[in-house]
Amino acid sequence: MDEQLQTPVDWYQKGVFLDEQGQSQNAIACYTEAIDLQADYYEAWVRRGLALMLLEEFRPAIANFNQAVALKMDLDLAWYLKAYCHAQMQADDFALLALQKAFALNPTQWIAMANKEPAFDGLRGDPRFQELGGN
Repeated sequence: MDEQLQTPVDWYQKGVFLDEQGQSQNAIACYTEAIDLQADYYEAWVRRGLALMLLEEFRPAIANFNQAVALKMDLDLAWYLKAYCHAQMQADDFALLALQKAFALNPTQWIAMANKEPAFDGLRGDPRFQELGGN
């Protein structure tokens, strides 16, 4: 691909740049290169998952978030994004489990976000969502 990029961080940073330019497919390729060079690069797993999520490729996105949290269990962002993907797929039980983890790790940020996020509209009437702190 790009011979000037040699380290996982180089590939990751190029992916972030491409993501910001709206070039999600090229960004995914860069994150993949970063992961190929360093399989435990959890940030690259999260960013690749996010890029896939934005392309509405929810199952592959979830697989990336799963790998990220397997490497670092306290990645509240990955848990939240995983919940978002499950909600988009109408997998409410899985969405609630992921939200529960995100809320436990960073309640201030994620409860407020979830209460505004349209993807979770279908969960608002669920007592389990309300027990987690959602409204």
